[in-house]
Formats: sequence, C-alpha cells, structure tokens
Amino acid sequence: MNDAVVMVRTFEKDTGVRLPVSDDFLLPFLSPTSPGSHYWEGPPAGAALDRQRGRVLLQLHQILDLLQRSGVDLAGKSLLDIGTGNGMIPRLILEFSGLSKAVGVDPYLDGEHRSSWQPHDRDALFRQLADYIASESPGELDFSRYGHLTGFEHFTLRPGRVAYTRGGAKQFRFAQFGAHDLARLNETFDILYCKAIDHISDWDGIFRAARAVTHDGSLFVIKHFSFFAYLGPHRYATTNIPWGHLLLSDDEYRRFAAEFHGHRAEDMCRFYFSGLCYPRNTMHQLTEIARRNGFVLQVSINEPMRHAHRIQDFIGLIPDFWTLVHENHPSVTADEMLSGRYHFAFRRIA
Repeated sequence: MNDAVVMVRTFEKDTGVRLPVSDDFLLPFLSPTSPGSHYWEGPPAGAALDRQRGRVLLQLHQILDLLQRSGVDLAGKSLLDIGTGNGMIPRLILEFSGLSKAVGVDPYLDGEHRSSWQPHDRDALFRQLADYIASESPGELDFSRYGHLTGFEHFTLRPGRVAYTRGGAKQFRFAQFGAHDLARLNETFDILYCKAIDHISDWDGIFRAARAVTHDGSLFVIKHFSFFAYLGPHRYATTNIPWGHLLLSDDEYRRFAAEFHGHRAEDMCRFYFSGLCYPRNTMHQLTEIARRNGFVLQVSINEPMRHAHRIQDFIGLIPDFWTLVHENHPSVTADEMLSGRYHFAFRRIA
C-alpha cells in the first residue's frame, strides 16, 4: 500500500460505516486537464490537443485491428457508428479501408453533452488526422508511429499492425438522433460500432434498434468502459472514496456530493444519474441482453486498467469492502471492477 495516502476525512454511510475520503484516491488516476481548469471540466473550445488526436487514432486502430483479427473484410461493406460524436472514427475507417459507406448518428452536437467534443471544425480535424496517418504511418497503422500521443489513455493492449489502402471519394453521412431511433435510417448495415453505451440507458432498446438496421451475419462491435470500473462514473462524477460509486447507495451518493462537492453537487448528480446508463448493467447482463435480441458474443476482451495493481490495494483500507459492494450491486465481479476497456463483437444470428 502507498504510505503517502493520508485519510484526513471520512464520510459516514447511513449504516454508520465510515469511508475514507482523499484526493489521493482519485487525482493520480485521472489524465490531466487543460492548464487552469479543474479535473471535472472538459477541454476548452479550440484546436484539438495532442492527447485528443491520440485518442482518436487509438480508437481507429483498435477497431480495425479487432475486425482484422475477426476475419472481417471491409471491402464493399457498410458501417453505422452509434454515438459517433464528431464522426471522426467512421470517417477515418471510410478513408483507410475498402468500406463503401459509413453513417454516424448522435443526439448531441459538439459541446451539447459533458462527454462531447467542444465546438470545432470537424472537416479540418478530419483532414489533419487523415494526413497525419498517411504521412507518419504510410501503408499501415503502426502504434509505434503515434503512440507518443496516447500517454494519458487508459489502455494496456496495443493493436497490431493493420495494412490499409487510402480510399477514393466516399461520402460520410451524419444524422442527429439517438441509439433507440435507428429504424429512422430505413437501411441496413454490415457492421455496427458503438463506443458510448456507458452514456445510453435501456440497453435492451439499443439491441432492439440494432436489429432494425442489421441482417443475419451483421457484426455489432462495442467498446465500453464499465460503470463498475474504478473510474466508471468518469471524471465528472467519480468520488474520492475508493470505488465510492459502488459502496454508496444512490441516496448516499447525493448526500456525499452535497457534503464534499457542494458547489457542483447538482451538476455532479445530474451526470451520475442522467449522463450515464441507469439503471446499471454488468457485462454479463450486456451479453444476456444481446442474446435475447439475437446477437451472440463472438469476441470478448477485458483490457485491464493500467493502474489495477495500485487501486487493488485500496480494497484493504475498507473493512467488509465486498459486503458493502454486494449490498448495492450483488452481481458485480472483481474482474469487472478492475477492468479498463471492454471490447466486444456480437454476431447477429437470427
């Protein structure tokens, strides 16, 4: 255990149990924010930062690597990106593969959601990223060529090399609506991709909507940061109690926010209960929801959090830790709590 951790404050649960509160449980594990900003604030509007570019390039490389390892040939295929944000991922896949069509949907425009990119020139960012890839990693995506931009990303598995041929003029389309309204597209896709289900409630509704825009054999690829992970509520709503979001009941969380984060308690609770999937679902439940809707798991990768060896020590600081966790979340497992990112590929079979 790190002896530098000093617990000078405690929070008392409704049952009388006292939990340690310290910024040492939180700040060392967050990527830094822009100079002059607080840890719970997103990046300011303006030019993309290197770490944002690195995040996009890593996401692109990871999905192409997963598809390659799954034996998927993108030539002539169509892709739908659910919760696309600024659309960089589908646009770049379209640019650097034989993909014939890509569509991105998102209910929010830039800056409208706490997890959204701030307002920026999407076309200029796309050209910048595409030209960077072509010049710095010609002919294949190679992590070693851009890895220096990913120093603040929570990942431990590096994607393998992925060869590419830069495509010709192909059109990307953006539609502003949510994951439950995919039938409005009135078309089907070979591949669905979603990296934002942690912000979308009603996962059963997501898979029902996915059925409306897929066919037998379509692949649904999901990249997910579990709510039950150490930083599951994201920087905007994570507590400075080790796994506080699992140790506290919903009412206790509201009380904690008011007591320790009074100046932003309302905003913190709004994100916690509305900006994240609610009610919470484990990865086992996700797999079962997919199965009920005709999607069978093909690939499952649990990418450990890079700080797992450090945060695991915090468990010993809290008596009856597992009892407290399972009182609130009976089905959660240790491997999910110590996870970083999950990567799934579901195949539609019916």
